[in-house]
Amino acid sequence: MELNIGTIISQKRKEKQITQQQLADFMGVSKASVSKWETGQSYPDITLIPLLAGYFNISVDELMNYSNNLSTEQIRHIYISITNEFDSNKPEEVLNSIEDVVHRYYSCAPLILEMGQLLLNHGDLLPGKSRDDKMVKYIGRAQELFAHVLEISNDPVLLDKANNYSAYCALMLKKPDEVLNTLGEYVPEYYPTESLIAWAYQLKGDKDRAIATTQSSLFQYTAVMMSQINNYLQLVVDQPDKFESTYDKGLSLIQSFSFKKLNPAIVINFFNSAAMGFAQMQRTEQVMDCLSQYVDLLSNMQFPLELHGDRYFDKINEWLNQTDLGHALPRDENQLKSDFITIVTQNPFLQQYQDSEEFKKILERLNTIKERFENE
Repeated sequence: MELNIGTIISQKRKEKQITQQQLADFMGVSKASVSKWETGQSYPDITLIPLLAGYFNISVDELMNYSNNLSTEQIRHIYISITNEFDSNKPEEVLNSIEDVVHRYYSCAPLILEMGQLLLNHGDLLPGKSRDDKMVKYIGRAQELFAHVLEISNDPVLLDKANNYSAYCALMLKKPDEVLNTLGEYVPEYYPTESLIAWAYQLKGDKDRAIATTQSSLFQYTAVMMSQINNYLQLVVDQPDKFESTYDKGLSLIQSFSFKKLNPAIVINFFNSAAMGFAQMQRTEQVMDCLSQYVDLLSNMQFPLELHGDRYFDKINEWLNQTDLGHALPRDENQLKSDFITIVTQNPFLQQYQDSEEFKKILERLNTIKERFENE
């Protein structure tokens, strides 16, 4: 909960056309104390609050001016600032920063939701004995935060997000019944509310907003479809015909929407998922082809990675600007670079190719890319 009492004191003092010294004399404190109140360095003693409110002829609530919610920009800044701490601070210090923010803004549901997501996205970098230990600890903590959002918020969008993230936590903790109890056993029928929003703008004569709304929807749908294709590849590894058909459809989608430039991270995941699948089917030629495309894409990737539009999605910036993290990705840039390397070099499905000359060349290229990343 954010306290803005200093801003109110400064504003009301100026409206009353008095100096800091005059206010200090009336309150029986020093001029320096008033200055610190107004700059937020300290707060008035609790016993002085009613006197201040009476002096300015306002209520105590108006003087305190509590703000339960931070702005989207403030939340985004906090999230990015904490992720940046991983580059310079110890894991224990970063964890303290997260918990301090949670404690300070425990009634700010959007911020609590983001801190839960931060734990999901970066829990592997926080203190812990092993990866499994960290997963149980920080995914469990994230689930606690999502449960708190469900308790304190009445915003349907936030509630839906918190519910879905909570189910994701249960899945990661290998609690399938909890997932099904939370989300239901079947995919719910989807009603495209964005179509209603777009047509509402159309009826108002605002065709640009109608187009922008539909574009932002298409942008999300295509990204979700690519993500689902990546997941589906792993589900149909034991069905080679369906696996190859899914792989071909993924390639077509990447080509159709220029995903290598629009959203290279999701294409990276696609080629990794495909390589793992082909490896399980002992299809060496296809494995090496996927890895070659993976490395080609990685070698041309420009950091920092950001969500953005292109010539087709030319009206989505306003929508991106109002999302939780704006144009930023949830994972820290340096961690993304590390992940993109280790996802191949430490992939258990690819260990069988350690003696392959073609795979060795891929590893050499990855090592060159890694050195470039470290020098950037």
